[in-house]
Amino acid sequence: MRAAADRGAAEFGGADLLFNNAGVVLPAPVEELAADQWQHQIDLNITGLMNAIGAFTPKLVEATGERGVADLVDTSSIAARNIFPNFAVHSATKAYVTHLSRHLRAELGSKNVRVSAIEPGIVTTELQSHATDEGALAWLEGSKESMEWLTPADIARTVAFTASLPPRVNLQQVTVMPTGQPS
Repeated sequence: MRAAADRGAAEFGGADLLFNNAGVVLPAPVEELAADQWQHQIDLNITGLMNAIGAFTPKLVEATGERGVADLVDTSSIAARNIFPNFAVHSATKAYVTHLSRHLRAELGSKNVRVSAIEPGIVTTELQSHATDEGALAWLEGSKESMEWLTPADIARTVAFTASLPPRVNLQQVTVMPTGQPS
């Protein structure tokens, strides 16, 4: 990640926006003891996130000298605050993302780095193809018929809006839901 941050700075003249969007969803009942899936979610959703933050934060702070403000936008999930059976580990990792983002906002705000957590509902991505839990797969399939899922472009527009606000404005948390998704 540090090499990527350095390369980006060298090729593009710095980094004034980090959209921290790596993650995986592997729902399963806790009784299945799917420790490998637990660890995979922790490694990507938490450790991967931290590696990107560690690599890019110095570049973001540096960019504030030119632009006046820089943005760190972390992808969390509505699972950070809502209860979904069989999603305990995923939900816990996303609660970490939301809470960490709030702390980083307090830490980096005085350096003119805005920190935001985007908490989307269900988005059409490849994430759903990773699920192996039959109950989760059935819910996903049924939900496609009952609502129109968000698209990656919807999330991209949300991130762009967040980063386009005047430097004095920081959206701490943004929840983005499909219109038909109840929770």
